[in-house]
Amino acid sequence: MTAQFPEGTVPDLSLDGIRKVVAARSHLAPEGVTEVRWASDFRPRAALADRFRAGRVLLAGDAAHVHSPAGGQGLNTSVQDAYNLGWKLGAVLRDNVPDTLVETYEEERRPVAAHMLGISTGVHRGEIRRGEATRQLGLGYRESSLAVDTRAAAGPVLAGDRAPDTTVDGVRLFDIFRGPHWTLLTVGTDAELPELAVPTARIPACEAYGTGVYMVRPDGYVGWAGDTADGLAQYARRMGLQARELWGTRATPT
Repeated sequence: MTAQFPEGTVPDLSLDGIRKVVAARSHLAPEGVTEVRWASDFRPRAALADRFRAGRVLLAGDAAHVHSPAGGQGLNTSVQDAYNLGWKLGAVLRDNVPDTLVETYEEERRPVAAHMLGISTGVHRGEIRRGEATRQLGLGYRESSLAVDTRAAAGPVLAGDRAPDTTVDGVRLFDIFRGPHWTLLTVGTDAELPELAVPTARIPACEAYGTGVYMVRPDGYVGWAGDTADGLAQYARRMGLQARELWGTRATPT
């Protein structure tokens, strides 16, 4: 049993104190509580680190932000921290990408952590109900310096958005995206592509994406988007993609 009290209350954790709470807040009679084996006065704490990086020291998960346990937001946010940081460290260490890529970890993840702290605190207090926001599937990085969109008119998916799933001719995009690699996706276009050492998929135009050329990051977010591939090679060099060993070609429905 858990019971919330107004701020400043010192709860009575004795057998008699718990009997009174049970009688006041449930259908049970106080004598229905015969024994208390364990009781605790739990006070949630919310905290956010001022910085997620200082030189070679990087904070992620509970070291970077502390949430109320309501809704499991600490776990969700922490796993996303780890994947965001992991692929960037890998690119710097393996592909000789400039260390500035790691700086985008704090740029992208600290605002998300701050936002989720507010939501988890609201859930704990009963001010916010669990729903789409607590699932965290709609998060994105449109304001990130890694999000580049060269299109004149916005499509259903923008650079920085989570790349949506869809199935075309029996091929599921999430199956193609799965893994610690970038994916080059063309949708409803025969645009000429630069020679990049990444898996490539070509699919017809679809509602989820419209048309265009998309470069999907290892963590499943769109890094680059355009009507054509103009400028994509420069972005790829910035991400160190051409230094990688060539991947095998993935399924490319037409």
